Amino acid sequence: MAAHPLAVLLPLQALLLFWRLNLLSPWFDEADTLLFMRGPLGPAIAIPASGLHPPLYFLVLWCWMRLPLGLSWTIQARTLSVLFTLCATFAADRLWARRFSQRAHWCFLTLWAFSPFLLLYGRMSRSYSLQLLIGVTALAAIVLFEKQRSRRAFAVLTAFLIVALYTHYVPGAALLTAANVALLRRGRWRDAAAVDTLCALAMAPWMVWLIPQLQTWSSHHVSYALTGGAATEIVFKLAYWSMSFTLGEAIADPVLISGAIIVPLTLLLALAGARRNGKLALIALAAAAVGFLGVTKWVAYPFIPARMIFFFPLFLTFFTEGAVSHRRVGTISFLALLITSLSGIWCYFHLQGFRNKQYPLPMDQIATRIRTTSDLLHPAILVDESNSDIIGLRFALDGEVPLLGTRDPQVFSTLSSWLTDPAIHTIWFLRNTHDVSAEHLDEQFEERLSVGSRVTRFDYERFTPLELRLMHALRMTNPPEYFHQLIEFQR
Repeated sequence: MAAHPLAVLLPLQALLLFWRLNLLSPWFDEADTLLFMRGPLGPAIAIPASGLHPPLYFLVLWCWMRLPLGLSWTIQARTLSVLFTLCATFAADRLWARRFSQRAHWCFLTLWAFSPFLLLYGRMSRSYSLQLLIGVTALAAIVLFEKQRSRRAFAVLTAFLIVALYTHYVPGAALLTAANVALLRRGRWRDAAAVDTLCALAMAPWMVWLIPQLQTWSSHHVSYALTGGAATEIVFKLAYWSMSFTLGEAIADPVLISGAIIVPLTLLLALAGARRNGKLALIALAAAAVGFLGVTKWVAYPFIPARMIFFFPLFLTFFTEGAVSHRRVGTISFLALLITSLSGIWCYFHLQGFRNKQYPLPMDQIATRIRTTSDLLHPAILVDESNSDIIGLRFALDGEVPLLGTRDPQVFSTLSSWLTDPAIHTIWFLRNTHDVSAEHLDEQFEERLSVGSRVTRFDYERFTPLELRLMHALRMTNPPEYFHQLIEFQR
């Protein structure tokens, strides 16, 4: 058993990943995926393609959802993600961890199996866990082909890179860049050109979708920024990414405060491990740079870590090598990470300390409240589209109840018709307590609906004491105690 940690840790990780797969309500992107998976295959590929997603994961998921497994729609989709995560764990053991000593082998796989980061993203019905699996295997294929030039190694590497490109453009481009750096560093120009040519030919059938998407990416502007400055926002994105990889994103306040020591120490040890392995560090630097530049232009800070999940094997490899080379400090850092990981797992399953509060928002409970107290034959449900989750609520209501978004061009006329319709006795408004809408439209909608109505508020996802202190420190005027509100207007 001591020589085979996978035999112990893989079943434990499987237990964590499969446990209560319906714990979190499907959120925006996840709910959107689950909705269009109910339709035919064509739209199931075309809809995500319009949002910068290649087809492979959605093709696999669409076929998987047609299997008669007897599971609920959400759990069946998430089960596929869990299986990809467990395959990634097996691959990480075979392709990465076995290069270590027995002690380092246990260190690597223990932190992998109990990673709160992988627990969060390895259960979502998104392509994250498939990207993780591809990251593990493709990076190993790059290292192998760099060391051993053979037709088989060439074919394996090219195949994994093509699969990566058809799974998601970010890991695909990052891994392809890393492969080129590894080969060009050794002066193997022909090999690099051959890999690039075959990848380009393989992507040719998808170019009709890819070229317009690249134009969309180049002109895209991230609508939400926490700091307001471009440079400071990048620093914050890097910090959030580091926090997620090391501590997870469901963190108790004391653990988050201790992260001011744990995270820098972990990163320093990872840097020390990278210095001990210069060839791999060069590959990692190329992959990280391309991946981060690709996602930082497209998404806000809370969504950076998930889209960099393919880099997690390299991060953990470097940390393990650094911890082994600095044994005393490494042991302390390993124990600290393990304790914080166990704390993160507890917080995750108890729905506490989520730093991105969109994930634990109980949309199923919100939908149940609306169903049980409303006449859905005459639905009147307004949702804040600037900073809330209209797709998540639509999925929770089975996709059958019409919802009115605050960005709808007809929103004002529809609200007027609701207020004059004698058949409508209750109007609902789901909104974020932080109004980021243009001209504070959310507050205007609430004021208009409150006239002549009995108002009842239902609060969701309380901010932690540390978060409230930070809001006060940032001089926010009347910082809210809760993240979200469902407001009931009874006429």
